[in-house]
Amino acid sequence: MSAEPLKKHQEGHRKRACEKLLNNGVDSLYDYEIVELLLFLIFKRKDVKPLAKELLERFRTIYGILNASEKELLEINGVGKSTITAIKIINSIFVATLKSKIIKKNHINCFEDVINYCKLNMKHLLCEELRILFLNSINEILADEVLQKGDIDSVDIYPRNITKRSLDLGAKGIILIHNHPSGDPTPSANDIYTTNLIQKALKIFDIKVQDHIIIGGDRFISFSALNLIGN
Repeated sequence: MSAEPLKKHQEGHRKRACEKLLNNGVDSLYDYEIVELLLFLIFKRKDVKPLAKELLERFRTIYGILNASEKELLEINGVGKSTITAIKIINSIFVATLKSKIIKKNHINCFEDVINYCKLNMKHLLCEELRILFLNSINEILADEVLQKGDIDSVDIYPRNITKRSLDLGAKGIILIHNHPSGDPTPSANDIYTTNLIQKALKIFDIKVQDHIIIGGDRFISFSALNLIGN
């Protein structure tokens, strides 16, 4: 196929993909077509189907592509800074969308949304962080804050600081979230011990620790699901 017919074919393909999205919604598209739509923003003339399929083969899902590290993305032939920037912009929009579903006075009624939001924020962190969701009496989120940053395998957690911040916000409940950069979310003995200390400190003020979630890469554990949270 000569250059001109090839150009027209590619332009036609792009137009059809865009019309398919606009007319029938995202559910009408294959995953590689969705990735193509993203790549159309970067490559104005190039046939991006091979790159879209290679990205999916490497990272398995669209979620995996959006959450891949810059180093991982640069290992794919054809991916440069512009592509990475576009992926990170889309990922940031995705994070903001998830955050808007659980923050801004929304009730926490979808555990999956909370987990996805935390994974997006914490799965690629190189050091441990402690994030806390502060809740009112009807499970509306008052604040989402990173209260402490640590090193590669630990983060200091101070029950006194958590109690003070909870009282400042008028919280009636909290969800503790921290990450394990190793990728293994299994709670350590110290994780369990510290969580118990926080529960005891907050119980005095009738503030409940609803859960402690540990993020390890794409995996997570919930203290509540493991019956490690007392009543």
